[in-house]
This record gives sequence, structure tokens and C-alpha cells, in this order.
Amino acid sequence: MKRKLSKAGGKALSVALAMATVVSAAPFSVAAEDNVALAQTQETEGNALRLWYDEEAPNSYTGWEQWALPLGNSAIGASVFGGVQTERIQLNEKSLWSGGPSDSRPEYNGGNIESKGQNGKVMAQLKEKLKSGQGFDSNLAGQLIGVSDDAGVQGYGYYLSYGNMYLDFKNVTKNNVSGYSRDLDLRTAVAGVNYDLNGAHYTRENFVSYPDNVLVTRLTATDGGTLDFDVRVEPDEEKGGSQNQPGADSYARMFDKKVSDNAIAIDGQLKDNQLKFSSYTKVIKDDGTAGQIKDDSTNGKITVSGAKAITIITSIGTDYKNDYPKYRTGETKEQLAALVKGYVSGAEAKVKAGGYETLKEDHVNDYDHIFGRLDLNIGQAVSDKTTDKLLEAYKKGTASETEKRYLELMLFQYGRYLTMGSSRETPVNEDGTKNERRATLPSNLQGIWVGANNSAWHSDYHMNVNLQMNYWPTYTTNMAECAEPLIDYVDSLREPGRITAKIYAGVESTEANPENGFMAHTQNNPYGWTNPGWVFDWGWSPAGVPWILQNCWEYYEFTGDTEYMQTHIYPMMKEEATLYDQMLMRDNDGKLVSVPSYSPEHGPRTAGNTYEPSLIWQLYEDTITAAETWGVDEAKVAQ
Repeated sequence: MKRKLSKAGGKALSVALAMATVVSAAPFSVAAEDNVALAQTQETEGNALRLWYDEEAPNSYTGWEQWALPLGNSAIGASVFGGVQTERIQLNEKSLWSGGPSDSRPEYNGGNIESKGQNGKVMAQLKEKLKSGQGFDSNLAGQLIGVSDDAGVQGYGYYLSYGNMYLDFKNVTKNNVSGYSRDLDLRTAVAGVNYDLNGAHYTRENFVSYPDNVLVTRLTATDGGTLDFDVRVEPDEEKGGSQNQPGADSYARMFDKKVSDNAIAIDGQLKDNQLKFSSYTKVIKDDGTAGQIKDDSTNGKITVSGAKAITIITSIGTDYKNDYPKYRTGETKEQLAALVKGYVSGAEAKVKAGGYETLKEDHVNDYDHIFGRLDLNIGQAVSDKTTDKLLEAYKKGTASETEKRYLELMLFQYGRYLTMGSSRETPVNEDGTKNERRATLPSNLQGIWVGANNSAWHSDYHMNVNLQMNYWPTYTTNMAECAEPLIDYVDSLREPGRITAKIYAGVESTEANPENGFMAHTQNNPYGWTNPGWVFDWGWSPAGVPWILQNCWEYYEFTGDTEYMQTHIYPMMKEEATLYDQMLMRDNDGKLVSVPSYSPEHGPRTAGNTYEPSLIWQLYEDTITAAETWGVDEAKVAQ
């Protein structure tokens, strides 16, 4: 049997090109201090990785993705605007989704409509018409759809904005400061703001720590200056992006805010699905330094005055759990609040014991352990232009050749940075077990960042190419563990996907045969929405599963981790191959074809096309290779 010659050859070429350009691609076990040393060497050689600007970002719901600087640890996201008079830090939590099971949707079924698929009868009719010479019935195929939910209120939902943290500064405007800059250091994942005012120098640093699961904001003022500002945290109750969607109000929420002990605690739930959420923000003054911190519970804020150094620590969480069919942890409001507060308290203890730098060092070392594995030299030289001016010069053709290479290098490494910020492996507890409470969803259509509620395409998981594209560079740039959330997510689609397979393909899993095949399509959410979407021509795409399974299989191809392949990847592949064993039909030419086939958004409606059989063939090839590698299922391999 033929073996993936074109795919293997292409992969070998990509690896060869990577090896030709990589200065250092250290293995997973590389010491963090070695990476730091490498980074410092590259800095001195003119390989700084820094996005920077000399103006604050516009504070609006439009253009945030162009100007704000993103931070993330795969669960908590933040977008830093760098305002002088008012700093805005947009807050995200990856599991804050409307939709799914709800008091108002007690019969939620992943958007499937039994009358459309009729437990495989429609698909059987399509096949029978083909076999009898009547041809392909395009209209009949078009009946295979799911629940219509453009507004996101029938269970599909939206990825939502959590809110904003605002720092309102006293007696400061952008007109009375000098030397302003804001930047994002890709080597440390720290976003900063610097400026001078009345002879004093002011700094801010922001990062989202993966080890401590907190957003950290650090502010300092040199001699002659003081920090005088208010801290507010405001849940996002704005409608946001898709203003044209009727009834798109699943962003609505109920919450309580409490200010005490120099902290802002917010606890609430979404009205649409009763998903609980909680955040805790603590304001800390360095021991022995000047200044005061006062609670203003009446106005829901904390006031800082006369300070020299302030650290603000924030954590956010929900009671979401990717566990079919309830998708909840079962925590009470109080338990969730205690968990979130515990992350902040743990980070605060580090600051009290070893200072802010201890908290920052733990973050940088953890981040650099992955990011620092790969360095690229394409003949670049650091430009003295701000990033926006450099991009403008590149577009106009006025940038030098070394500046062009520098911008290209920045974009390459920025992609790796965004991957790390929106997709990290499940953390490990001190006893070596995985912290399942912090298991994360994969990167969605916007990674982890969303500037407003009701964003385009729901910021969902599109498996007609978008989700695959998110993870294509992950392995070749030496970040394999960042793909683990994707593998876990695809695995979580199996249970709800078996319901979809039964309704639309007539393939039923039973107690005697529990893994008989699962089906998902173009659009997916965190709540097992595996139906074909509400429009056939973009929604119907069962081959999206074989396609995304290529991303999963490549984890094994790049890591060689046979045990992980056996326990996590092969079971999914085998079950999906089993689905197609039952879905394919033999045409009059004796070829196995899929019915109906449709290349999403391209078409046409056919029995077999280039798109779907190519992906099915690759699924079979990879599944055979996995089984042979493991030495199992010889009869299935032969079939």
C-alpha cells in the first residue's frame, strides 16, 4: 500500500528549510537559563524582539486588535492599551461562553435536528438514488442542517469579553508627559509603558503568568514622582461587535461587586446559560514604601495615593468544564470565588516573600522554556523605527533590506508568541498529577483575545480550515505541548459527535460497540455543538474531523511519544475511520465515495469530490500507520 509520499516529502522539505535557518532549536529539556543566555546574546547581535510605539493605543472597541498589546497564559487574556490618563486593560477568560445547556434550553442537543437527518434515512436515500441511476439529489442533501442560530441564543452562543480593568491617573494627561513609549517584549512576554513627568520617570509592566494563573500589573515612580490613581474593574455589558444580529444578547450578565481589603471581587453568572464567573483583583504596596491604598466601596474602586511602587494582581475563572453533557464543574459560587482568590493570594505571597521580581522571574523562566527554543537569523538588523512606522515603510518599499527582514522575523516570532498565549498544556501539580481544573480549551478564531461581545463568527472553532491553520506552525516551531489543548478538545467531541453520527449518518454507538463513529462539522463551540450548521453550503463538512485529526497525529510524528499516541490520538483516529467504514458507498465505477460531499463555501454538492476523499484517505493512512506502530488491530488494518 502506498504511504504518504507527498506529505512526508513536503514535511522533510519544511524541516530542512527550518534547519537551514534556525540558529538554535533546543529540545524540550533545555534549561531556562540557557535560553535566557541565548536571548541576551541575540539582543547584543541586533536581534531584539520588541513591538513598540510612541503613542498610546486608541481606546475603542474598533481597532483594538491592531493597536492593543496582547498578553495571555492560555486561560486568561489581556489587551494593554497603554493610556496615560486612563489605562485600559481588556480582560478575557477563554471559557466565558454563552450557549450550551441552560435552564432555558433543558433539551439542548448540540444543535442536532433529528427530523433533518432522520437517523441516517436522508443519507440512505441519497445513496439509493445514486445506485439506481437517478443521480445526485442536491435538494435532498441540502436538508441536512442543524439548529438555526445566527443570534447565538439557541445554544450556539458567543465567546464573550469578560470586562476591563481601568487605571484612572490623577493630574496626568498625554499632553504633559514626555518620552512616552509602550512596548511588548516577545522574549519575556511583558508589555510595558514608560514616560517622564515633572522630572520623574514612570513605568508600568504587565504580564499574565502561566505558573501562577494571574495577570500582574506593576507601576513605579522614581524620586520626585508619586503614583496617584484609581483602580476599577468593570464587567463588559456592552453589546459589542455583531450589532446587526437580532437578539444577540447572550452577553448579558448578573454580578455582584465587592471592594474590601484593597481588593475588588466580582462574582456573577451569564443570564443565557447560568455559567458562573469570578474575578479577584488585589492592589499591593511594597513593604516599607510611601503611599496609601484605600477602599472606595461606594464607587466600586480602590484609590492609590502618594505611592512609589504598586503591584496589581488579578485572576479570573468560570465554572465551565469540558465534560459532556453538563459542561460544568459543579462548584458553588463560593467555591469558584475561593479558587480564583486563591490564585491571587498565592501570587501575593510570592511578592511578600521575595518581592515583585520573584513573581516576574517565575513567569519569564516558564515562558522562555518554550519560546526560547527557536531563534531565527534571516539577515535582519534592529530598526530604530516604531513598529507602526516600520510597517508603513515596509508597505511603501522605503524600508531597508535588513529592516524588512527584521519585520518579517518579528511577525514569525509574534505568531509563536500568540500561540503560547492562547494554547498551553494542562499544568502539573506538585505531586505530578495534572491540574484538571486548569485544563484549557484550544485557541479559538481570535486566539484568546476578544475586544467586544458578539464578535465575528462567534470567535468559535471553525474546522473547515481555520482551527487547523491555528496549529499548523506549532510543531515545526518546537512548541508541541501547545497543541495538547487541541487534542483534548477534539477528543471531547467524540461523545456528542456520536449523537450527530446517529442522526445524520445512521451510525449508532451502543453499549456493546461504544466507539462506533463520531461526527462534527464546520462550526464547533465548547458545548459539543457538532451538527452540520444551519446552512448546508458552509455547515456540512464531516471531513473537518479527519482534517483536524491530522493536526493531532502530527503531535506523535514530531515528538515520537508512542504512549501519548496510544492513549490520546489513536483511539480518536480509529473511531473516525470506523465512521467512514460505514458512511462510504461504492459507486458504479467500484470506487468508495462519500455521500454527500461538499467543500465548505466552495461546493459543489456531489458524491465524492477532491476535498473530502483526500482527507478520508489520509485518515486511513495515518490510522494504519498508528496501528502498525503500536502493533494492534491487524484485522482492521487489513480491512
